[in-house]
Amino acid sequence: MRWLKLMAGCAVLGFVWLWILPQVAQYRRVREHLELLDRRNINAGAMYYTEVEEHR
Repeated sequence: MRWLKLMAGCAVLGFVWLWILPQVAQYRRVREHLELLDRRNINAGAMYYTEVEEHR
């Protein structure tokens, strides 16, 4: 039963990661924010929430 739960959890995580997040990235506001971060060479994965406000 634990393997089934693990596989179901992995499937849900994969669905979110591979389908839902790319769909969210297509929204205009999200795309603009990602482009802004890219132009400023900001690594979003290494950014603290306090730094987000400084660069808006």
